[in-house]
Amino acid sequence: MLRSAWSIRQLVVNRTIGQRGLHATTTPFPNKLAFAFDIDGVLKQGHHNVLPQAKRVLELLSGSDGRLPKPIPFLLITNGGGVPDEERRAILSEELGVELTENQLVQSHTPIKEYVEKYKNKPVLIIGGKGESCRRVAESYGLKYPYIPQDIIAWKPSIWDRTELTNEEKSFVKTTDFSKISFAAALVMHDTHDWGRDITLILDLLSSNKGIFGTRKKGYDKSNFKGDVELIFSNADVEWRSDWPIPRLGQGAFRLSIENIYKSITGLNLPFIQFGKPFKSTYDFSELMLRRYLKQVNRNSNGELNVYMVGDNPLSDIDGANRHGWSSILVRTGVFNDNNGELPSHKPTIISDDVEKGVEWAIQEEIRKGNY
Repeated sequence: MLRSAWSIRQLVVNRTIGQRGLHATTTPFPNKLAFAFDIDGVLKQGHHNVLPQAKRVLELLSGSDGRLPKPIPFLLITNGGGVPDEERRAILSEELGVELTENQLVQSHTPIKEYVEKYKNKPVLIIGGKGESCRRVAESYGLKYPYIPQDIIAWKPSIWDRTELTNEEKSFVKTTDFSKISFAAALVMHDTHDWGRDITLILDLLSSNKGIFGTRKKGYDKSNFKGDVELIFSNADVEWRSDWPIPRLGQGAFRLSIENIYKSITGLNLPFIQFGKPFKSTYDFSELMLRRYLKQVNRNSNGELNVYMVGDNPLSDIDGANRHGWSSILVRTGVFNDNNGELPSHKPTIISDDVEKGVEWAIQEEIRKGNY
């Protein structure tokens, strides 16, 4: 049985002299403990609904409510994105009531900023997000020539004649002759609002000659074909939890669609690079961010860390954490629902009703094990 929201305070009181909380010099503290939180379905439900227990948890871990003698490090790892990291961090800080630092947020595309250094001076097609928000993400990562689908449509409307650009879209398109632009990569930054258009543009580039629209490389449907454009996805979630009571399709479903269409046209498997949870690259990067945060707050950044991943998705959160050697807490406030006896596809360390109860359990567990 997990203790109530105030049980951690009582646990602390029981381990100290007096009633002012855990005394850092006389009482062991779980110094190795750290947390990683998914956002949608764990801290929030939908775009704007912050769970009240999420605010209490972050107040506890940040030390702002006085229940702990010093903060317990944490970061947020989400397969969401679509806006520059700095902007998303500011929004989340206001919503959650804690000031997040630059090392406490990993969006789906955050790890990509180091990977795409090789494309810094090359044209890249940026897919996803609202308006040109993902172009701004790409620019914040140092890409000098990021183009978006609206730019391509403005150049040649016949490339996808099913939609017309709005006046707003016309105001931010970059006009150029794309018959002279050689794309090096197509980068899916976030969920797309027009699957047909964006699948078409990606398939055009994958079979193109030297990444130029309107061309097709010889042997594009042969088994030894090697294309000139790299395809990169930032998020593998097939489903995610929105304001709607039933999970919605995400970028992972978009990728599956491209895979099947590409195979139908060429007979080949889709070549792509995948970032996001549950993939190793994202968890490696997230642990690096945790250690950067510890260094930032003058804590030992090289010591052992016992990280607990709190998530609602058995695949992206639990499988990824388990494979990375982290403990995992699966909550019932998001994608996972065991009301009908459903078993998670990947077994967590523990299943908890919500993030608050999960965090309380983890703190108790670390103290019980003597991991100081």
